[in-house]
Amino acid sequence: MIWIKKYWFHVVAGLSAGIFGLLFVLILAAPKQDAQNRGFVACSQQLLQRLGQCDHRLWCSSKAVAANSRCDIAVIWHGIYSWIDGKQPYPWSNYLYEPELSGWIDEEARQEYLKQYPDTKREMEKLHQLRKELEDEQNARQNTQDLWPKE
Repeated sequence: MIWIKKYWFHVVAGLSAGIFGLLFVLILAAPKQDAQNRGFVACSQQLLQRLGQCDHRLWCSSKAVAANSRCDIAVIWHGIYSWIDGKQPYPWSNYLYEPELSGWIDEEARQEYLKQYPDTKREMEKLHQLRKELEDEQNARQNTQDLWPKE
């Protein structure tokens, strides 16, 4: 009993941090895009819509993030209940899966584009190099300016 009185805060804080750490890892490992909006994808889309409506207001944004966390936890609980009911093989099957990306890229149009412009990769590399050179030039100009002008 003395141990509980002495360490109850550490136990509660450790369990909370562990649960949120596990939630973070699961969301990080889950697919970010899916044609069927399975798993955490729907929660993320709802979060984006809510944050877009908040217009950078702190309280509204905090409520949107809290609602997103509740949605993510609900997805996990739904997976556990579906697994218990025998609807899916594993508790994580509803949010750790192979995403369906069909419909995202029109493969026929992509192939047609590559036929018309066969050197696309080379052009992208050239643009990347030009961007780097431009950034270097701008940085060199900024570094030569006096940051603390004398009056």
